[in-house]
Amino acid sequence: MHLTELTSRIQYEKTFHCPECKSVNVIRKGVRRGNIKFLCKACKKWFQIRRGRKSLTGKDILNLHLVGTSYRNIGRIAARSGSSVYRLSSSTISSLPHCADITRKYCSHFCGVLLVDGKYVKVKGYERKIPVFYGIDYLTHDIPTYIFSPAENYQTCLSFFSSLRLLKYPLQAIVCDDNINIQQACRQIYPNCVIQLCQNHYKQGIRVNLGIHTNTYHYPFMKSVEELFEKKRSKEEFLHKAGNMFQKYSYVPEYKSILLDINRRMNVLCAYMSHPHVPRTNNLIESYNSHLESRLKTLKGFKSFSHSDDWLNAYFIHRRSKTFTDCEGKFKRLNGFCSLQKTMKNPSKLSDVLRLIR
Repeated sequence: MHLTELTSRIQYEKTFHCPECKSVNVIRKGVRRGNIKFLCKACKKWFQIRRGRKSLTGKDILNLHLVGTSYRNIGRIAARSGSSVYRLSSSTISSLPHCADITRKYCSHFCGVLLVDGKYVKVKGYERKIPVFYGIDYLTHDIPTYIFSPAENYQTCLSFFSSLRLLKYPLQAIVCDDNINIQQACRQIYPNCVIQLCQNHYKQGIRVNLGIHTNTYHYPFMKSVEELFEKKRSKEEFLHKAGNMFQKYSYVPEYKSILLDINRRMNVLCAYMSHPHVPRTNNLIESYNSHLESRLKTLKGFKSFSHSDDWLNAYFIHRRSKTFTDCEGKFKRLNGFCSLQKTMKNPSKLSDVLRLIR
């Protein structure tokens, strides 16, 4: 059953009306022989809605769950209890192939520019949230693999890039925040990789150091910094603009220190100058993080490390198989396709992959 059809049926379930008085003030009162029983609170009449138990498979339930439908609402269609739907969804999740195995078997057409970041997840038994570390192939939006680990340290980053190497991912450049572990681990596995520091993260660090939200004195300088990083520039143009800023603001020790740091780290702040497809920011993966965060809020945490790992694996596979509908600009060409279609060695095998997860 198609996901949009299932969703529309759930919306219909929420608006049942009494066949006698047409009131929507009805409550569910159990199931009898596969039919859902309702009681109209207005006229006190009973009525039934026919819903078969076999209308939804485990994969149907899982896909509805991954897009944010509650187990209770799924149970309204499947004529099952919420706990029964949960158990069926969990068994389906545990039977899925790993995200990396799908990449290894089916995918190879990556652009080589990877946006890398981590998202923290609440897991029972851990005092603090723990990170899932993943990357998005820039031009295809595909997610080749991920690492779920108790800490976002050097070893975790090293495991991630080692996994990419085993998958034969053609890494040419990464875009990341100012995490030294990511940069060192990347250079250890991919010595010739170009590293672009996200300019948005760097500017936010300057704002925090200057206390810009509480001190308006720094506004003119911060505006000049934002203008310096507002778009891609040639090396000559960037150095000329930065030089003018140094002449104008070097009398303030704080500003001078920031401008000297920009000059010292120009190779990572402007790495896009050495590669044509490297973006200045990792806004793309931040949008994915926002979507993941919205799903995690409804779950309120996981009962174990293995359970959260299985769920995240299912989530990333679902994102890889989801058709794009609202991409804009240079990514408009992705609309109507899923990211797997853009990276598969043989696109005719897409149905084989979708059969595993739908």
